[in-house]
Amino acid sequence: MSVSERLKWQLLLLLGLFVLDQGSKWWVEQQPVWFLYEVIDGYFNLVQAHNFGVAFSFLADWGSEWRTSVLLGVTMGIALMVILWWWRERKNMGPESWILIVILAGAAGNIFDRFYLGYVVDFIDWYVIVDGIEYHWPAFNFADAYISVAVTALLIRSFKSA
Repeated sequence: MSVSERLKWQLLLLLGLFVLDQGSKWWVEQQPVWFLYEVIDGYFNLVQAHNFGVAFSFLADWGSEWRTSVLLGVTMGIALMVILWWWRERKNMGPESWILIVILAGAAGNIFDRFYLGYVVDFIDWYVIVDGIEYHWPAFNFADAYISVAVTALLIRSFKSA
């Protein structure tokens, strides 16, 4: 595949993942405020959650003016570094440039939310029940999953090449 074809397909992948993320969040936002849909009893729900912070709602209790500005600045700075990394990798035939596109799709989805809404829409609620007590992983979204899976893939690749 030529470099220009790779670029075209990578940008289509980025756009497709972004649209899937934003479409899912839009759908969740159309649901009632206390929306909860049980997908797999005892393991998986769809919910409506607004994350004003970052991972695990870290920094969610900061004042909104500072929080949104700082988080947008930091996430956009990280996204810019990933763009530069992708630009350097885009001509290589390995999977790194594809993996970086997945990270960028996730970053774009969450940056879009934070910029336009002031928070990130989360809706995937994984949990287990042990001795009658529910243990929930913090709610997340497709963009978070893109980033997590892609970063894991990069880490695995880095250990294999070391």
